[in-house]
Amino acid sequence: MTDVLDDIRFLADSDHRAVVLDELADGPRSRSELREATGASSATIGRIVQSFADRGWLERDGPSYSLTALGSFVAASFATHRADMQLARELDELLPYIPVRDIGIDVTTLSDARITRATQADPFAVVSRVRELELTSDDAASLTDFFPEPCIDGRYNAIVDGTQTFEAVFAPVVVESAMASRSASKFEAIVASDRTDVYVYGETISHPVMLHDGVGCLVVRDDDNVSIGMVELADETFVEWVVDVFESHRADATLLTPENLTVPMADVLAEV
Repeated sequence: MTDVLDDIRFLADSDHRAVVLDELADGPRSRSELREATGASSATIGRIVQSFADRGWLERDGPSYSLTALGSFVAASFATHRADMQLARELDELLPYIPVRDIGIDVTTLSDARITRATQADPFAVVSRVRELELTSDDAASLTDFFPEPCIDGRYNAIVDGTQTFEAVFAPVVVESAMASRSASKFEAIVASDRTDVYVYGETISHPVMLHDGVGCLVVRDDDNVSIGMVELADETFVEWVVDVFESHRADATLLTPENLTVPMADVLAEV
């Protein structure tokens, strides 16, 4: 076990070694190419390739170095391990709030996901990413209780000035806030568009979800109902769960019309 841990530490303790391993995994490299890729000195590269050779990971053919079959196995395993650890780091705060059991997936499925995290440096990272999707999607659906002005503007540009089709289920607060904002006319235009169906849902929305061109999105919230991240994933099981959540809310929602946008949402919901 000690020898195994020594090999792991050997790779993990040096960025240069990891880069050399990645470079050689892509094909033979000369010493000068390895120096250029790592920014390391010739002496450092010399020590790395010698240590790789001592472990049976590397062989030399003239001026080039290449991985042995064992070296290729080590490179692939180390890359997988780093990817898994990167996923663990991205999910460290999010995972407790992702309903993986309800969705029917395990953590490894999330390795293919795009993870957006809100941070102190970028607290609006989720809103920014959603706006990117709003502006670039052809077909979209959204279940949410949060639809700030930048998102209204993004949807307006995509739908009214573009060709996006959009189906939404909003909490009453979304409609009320939108109609009280500077983007009220744009929100009205979104509702009035013949490419949209917008509903209002009177109960709590536990899991805000979206679909953008077939990719499922889940906004992740913490115990204080603060959006701390978003998961985007094209996995079939994940997308089916997103669709089910959206459709179950839509089934109990009320279709909005331009005429009832100025009516109190409690009254609109009471008419059903």
